[in-house]
Amino acid sequence: MHETATGTTVTATSDDGADVSADAAAIDAPDGAGPRPPRRSSRALRHVLRHVVLPLAVTVVLAIAVARGLEMVHVRTEAYMEPEERWATLPSQLFVLGTLVVWPFVALLLAVTGSMWATALLGLAAAAVIAVGDHQKMAQRGEPLYPSDLEYLAHPGLLLETAGVRPVVAAGAVLAVLAVVAAIAVLSWRARRGRTRVERAFRWGSRAAFAVAGVAGLVVVMGFHEEGNPLREAYDDIPVTWAQWNQVQNYAQNGFVAGALYNMRGEAMERPEGYSAERMAELAATYEQAALEVNATRQAGALDDVNVVVILGETFTDPTRLSGVEVDEDPIPFTRDLMGTTPSGTMLSSGFGGGTANVEFEVLTGMSIANFEPQMHAPYPMLVPHHDDFPSVTDRLGPDHTTLAVHPYAPSFYRRDVVYPVLGFERQTFWDTIGHRDKVGNDTHISDEATYREVLDELEETEDPLLVNVVTMQNHSPYGGNFTDPIGATGDFGPGEAEGIGQYLRGLRHSDDAMAQLLEELEAMDERTIVLFYGDHLPAMWPGSVQSANTEQTLHETPWFVWANFETAPVDTPPVVAPYLLMNQLLAAADAPLTPYDALLEELSGEIAADEAGIMLDAQGRPTSEADLSPRGRELLEDYRLVQYDLSVGERHSLEAMTTVP
Repeated sequence: MHETATGTTVTATSDDGADVSADAAAIDAPDGAGPRPPRRSSRALRHVLRHVVLPLAVTVVLAIAVARGLEMVHVRTEAYMEPEERWATLPSQLFVLGTLVVWPFVALLLAVTGSMWATALLGLAAAAVIAVGDHQKMAQRGEPLYPSDLEYLAHPGLLLETAGVRPVVAAGAVLAVLAVVAAIAVLSWRARRGRTRVERAFRWGSRAAFAVAGVAGLVVVMGFHEEGNPLREAYDDIPVTWAQWNQVQNYAQNGFVAGALYNMRGEAMERPEGYSAERMAELAATYEQAALEVNATRQAGALDDVNVVVILGETFTDPTRLSGVEVDEDPIPFTRDLMGTTPSGTMLSSGFGGGTANVEFEVLTGMSIANFEPQMHAPYPMLVPHHDDFPSVTDRLGPDHTTLAVHPYAPSFYRRDVVYPVLGFERQTFWDTIGHRDKVGNDTHISDEATYREVLDELEETEDPLLVNVVTMQNHSPYGGNFTDPIGATGDFGPGEAEGIGQYLRGLRHSDDAMAQLLEELEAMDERTIVLFYGDHLPAMWPGSVQSANTEQTLHETPWFVWANFETAPVDTPPVVAPYLLMNQLLAAADAPLTPYDALLEELSGEIAADEAGIMLDAQGRPTSEADLSPRGRELLEDYRLVQYDLSVGERHSLEAMTTVP
């Protein structure tokens, strides 16, 4: 310790750099009293208050603000009661637990930045993005924001288009936040020079403690679906009622934070009772016999030398089926006429305004989204990439066909660049490798005509029969200003909404024309080719007046058809079918033999023709429920779930037997 004296004051500099001052009165204290010791306890208390208590208080207040803010924004999208009424029904315990869920993220943010100001700014900015995203998704697609929607951050352009936010505005907001954070960082760096060694130790110790606490909290949050998870038990003790059948209702009655927790990734599918290798062998034998009975009247190897083209038409629908809107021109005249002469019908989609990849998954795998746990609401990014291979249509057609997937958009969208190889597609073509990139009007997406031209080129250049899965993009939102000649539409909506509808309708007409051209060229080809076409879902842009004028089922119905440049067999099709039954319609039209898995789906369709979006329909297209099924229907549904579990997340005891034509 070094001392200097000036007048009546002595200043001591300790080894850790702290200044300790004592006045002359203290030095000249009466005999026996001695000098007063420095108040180290009070200084330590100040450090604890400043570097532990204050940051803890700030993070708790910030967590409360974020949690309640998210709930307040989400409740404005309430679909079942008035927002104020819903807010009053939410138990106070939900807000407490919501704060506990948010706090670990705030704590980690503080541990990383070391600044309460930066933590507050970044935390509130992140909360604002989440709140706006949830509000826009509810408004446009009628479903809440899921944790898996983080995948969209890899596609900011599409994200901003969908949300209706101009890129320049978004970029300006990001730059503003970064500028403030940078300014805070500079000020913090300058303040660092005046800190003593003890103060620095308290600061870093505090940050380390917040990091440890944040990680521990994050582990609990991420393990929400694990047995014995204390957070899950706390929610169940409130108690909450998890609406696993309807996530809009689940978020509404339990709050945004609880809803998001419930939809975090967990087990894809509950292990069915009785699942075992022996049981799967029994099922494989049962449906092998069923397949043999059907195949006795079908043509062996019917598709061996046939090109198979499966096309998902982005937002391809029949608007003339909707109540509450009148259109001046039929947007799909060719498709309508074609459906009168080919195997065709109505498909019940799992989504409205979105969910393309889920519909595609069902068509390619024959698996139902409804059989999975509610948290498994997006198998493409959440399930398929975790396997080296996944059963699909390529298992039954791949050995005799070259396989290709064509999607004129970003490879990583829904992780298709990872998913397609796992599903067995040998080659993939995305917007960065597609040869034809033409667009229609002012639409920013590659047109259906260009996409189909790519398919035709592949068919001409490939020597072996080709199995190609096509997902178009032309009719994806946004629609404003795409065409100079929108189709007129009238109804209980304003001119701005009428303009958007007209733009969408004109896009449909261009898709219809592109399909006519594709089939004309396929008809002229020497190679035998069969096409399965289906629309994935209705667009979200339909006004509330139109949506309220139609049933939930109607809002999930799209057209499908099978066409071939050779004579097809008659197909006895249910009035409405699920996507996972569409490949069976193609097999029937081609008079192709069935695998045991196909035979299971065929028998299932005689009892349950569709089970999507909480809507179950029987073979006559009538609404039904699992409780109302016949004993045979319940047996088939149980068998279907056993097989789906085995092939998707189980041991795959039946894979070879179920996917091979006997």
